[in-house]
Amino acid sequence: MRNRAKSYLVSNYMQTNVSTLGTEDTFEKAVNKMVEAKTNGLVIVDKDLKIEGILSSWDLIQFLVPDYLEEDKHLASFEPADVFLQRTMEIKDEPIEKFMTKKVYTCNAEDSIMQAAAMLSEFRIRQLPVIDADEKLIGYINRTDIKKAIGDVLKGK
Repeated sequence: MRNRAKSYLVSNYMQTNVSTLGTEDTFEKAVNKMVEAKTNGLVIVDKDLKIEGILSSWDLIQFLVPDYLEEDKHLASFEPADVFLQRTMEIKDEPIEKFMTKKVYTCNAEDSIMQAAAMLSEFRIRQLPVIDADEKLIGYINRTDIKKAIGDVLKGK
C-alpha cells in the first residue's frame, strides 16, 4: 500500500497547460481567452510567472452585474433586455486587476492529492495553481483531476 500511495501526488494528476493573462489585460480579453480555452478560470501572472491573482467565470459575472442589482436583485426583472449588452460594452476595457481574486491558494507538485483535495474542500474552490520552489506557476490541479485520482484508487491502480 505504501508504494501505491507515492503515486498519489499532485505532480501525477496536475495539468501543465495553464491559461494565463496579465493584470493589465481587459475584461474582453479574459472572456475571449476563457471561451477559446474552454475554461472557467484563468491564472493571472506577472512576467516572471509569479501569481498575481485568479479569475473565474464567477468573477466576470459579479463584475458584470451592476451594484444596484446586487443590492436589490428583484430589480433585474424590470431591466430592459439591452442592459446586458450595454453593461458588457461599458466594462469590456476594464483591467482584470479590478475584479480578479487576489488571495490565491496554491500547492506544490510534491504535495499529496489529499492535501490538494483538502484545500479545494476547505476553501470551496475549483482549482489550485501549482507552483515550484521559486513560486512560479507550473500547472494547476482541479476537482476533475482529484476525481481521476479517486477513480484510480477504486480501480486499484
